[in-house]
Amino acid sequence: MFFRLRSTKAGLVGIALLDVSNAELIARAAKADRTAAPALVPYAAWCGFATLRNADLTRRNRC
Repeated sequence: MFFRLRSTKAGLVGIALLDVSNAELIARAAKADRTAAPALVPYAAWCGFATLRNADLTRRNRC
């Protein structure tokens, strides 16, 4: 959404939804398989970092 719509705000909304989805996936994985859930944490952390970067970019480019 960030690139396709050329909108930092839309990208921020999209990646925030991805963060929520990642948290839900980790929670479900933890219930099903305790060893699988920790394997998903690095991806969720990377997405969290991308969210912070997108939020900073959105803040800096207010119009």
